[in-house]
Order: sequence, then structure tokens, then C-alpha cells
Amino acid sequence: MKEYDGVIISSDLAKMSALPLSREAGTNQPLCIIIAQGESSRLHIPSLSQEHASRAIVLADSPVTVEPAGVEVAVFRQIDLESILQLLAQRGLCSVLVDFREAGESFASLLNDFQEDKLVQKVVVEVLPFWLASDGLSNLAFGGSQSFPLKNLELRDVNGSVLLEGYV
Repeated sequence: MKEYDGVIISSDLAKMSALPLSREAGTNQPLCIIIAQGESSRLHIPSLSQEHASRAIVLADSPVTVEPAGVEVAVFRQIDLESILQLLAQRGLCSVLVDFREAGESFASLLNDFQEDKLVQKVVVEVLPFWLASDGLSNLAFGGSQSFPLKNLELRDVNGSVLLEGYV
């Protein structure tokens, strides 16, 4: 992962896998922004240690207790991408990656109309060398009602995966 100020992930991803880290030498680790919509009152993040709790924030639509202790929680009436980006900009974050692994329908809805609202500048797609089946619906199609071209497309091989990057 390139250096980003923050990475937005779903609470489902936070519960089941390691939090995203930059492996590039000398880079700062990104703030992990965990979106908890419709959660129960407790959220356990097994891969987050108490010493790294300050590098995560949970954005929730109702009060939630997070384990480990020390993780900041911000409660929104309604969680949408514009509100999230405003909060992160107030904290000085400029470059944020949205990770859609294990994203449910409500998480994918964060990107509704992102192109019309000009909230996203760059799209990065990772194609893995294997296909994973899932029980739920796929969130491969999202982002509003219009198709749009990506500019300055780049294609790279990274550790056996293919990265496709383009600008909106």
C-alpha cells in the first residue's frame, strides 16, 4: 500500500483481518477509519493492540464500545462520505483510501454519487490471482447513476496481484 493519511474500512473487515498497514520503509502508518453502521453496542477488533489504539477511529451511527480500549469513537446521525471527509480534513488528513473488502450494502452506499459530488479523485482496483466466492451479494457495481472514464490509467504487478489506478 502506498502512503495514505487514512484508510476507511468496514467493521466486518476490522473484525476478521489485520488492519491495513504501509510496508514501505520510512512511511507513516495510516489512521484506520472503521465504519460501524447498525452495529451492536460492542465492537471487538482482534488485530488492534492497545498500544496502537490511537491509530484508529470508529465512526458509528449509534454509540458503541470498542475493544481494545483507547479507540476514539465519533457518532454521526447519518454516515455519508462527505461527512467523513469533512471530519478527516479537520484533522489534517488529505489522502484517504476506501477499502471495499468485506463491504456490506450500507458501506458500499457511502460511494453513491461520489462522481457527481466530486468527492473522489482516484480509483485503485486490485485484481487477485484467484477468485473468492462469497455468500452475500457482490458490491462490484456502485458509485451512482453515471458511467465515467478513468484518465491516466496505470497497470502494475504488485506481489502477484494486478493494480489498476486511474483518475476520475
